[in-house]
Amino acid sequence: MEQQDTQQKRAFEPIEKAKLAMRLVGNPDFEREIDDYVSGKNYDETSVILFKQQIGIQQRLQKEGGRLLSTGGQIVNMVVNALAKGFQEAAARNNDGRQ
Repeated sequence: MEQQDTQQKRAFEPIEKAKLAMRLVGNPDFEREIDDYVSGKNYDETSVILFKQQIGIQQRLQKEGGRLLSTGGQIVNMVVNALAKGFQEAAARNNDGRQ
C-alpha cells in the first residue's frame, strides 16, 4: 500500500525546479519558501528534500566563491604592490649608483 502512495506523489520537474531556484538565489529562508511552494501539491518528500539540499549547496558555493574571489583579489593586490615597491627600490639604487 505504501508503494502506491509513493508512486502517486509527483516529483519536481527540471523546469519547475529551475524557475523556483531562480527565486531562491541568495534567499537565506529558502527552505520555508520551498515548503510553502510544495504545500498541498502532493510532491514526493524525497524530491523536496533533495531540492532543498541542492539549493543549500548552491548557496554555500556562491558564498565561498565570493570569499575566494575576494581573497584572490587581496593576494594579487599584495603581489602587485610588492613588485612595484621592488621596482622602485631597484630604480633608486640604479639612480644612486649613477650619480
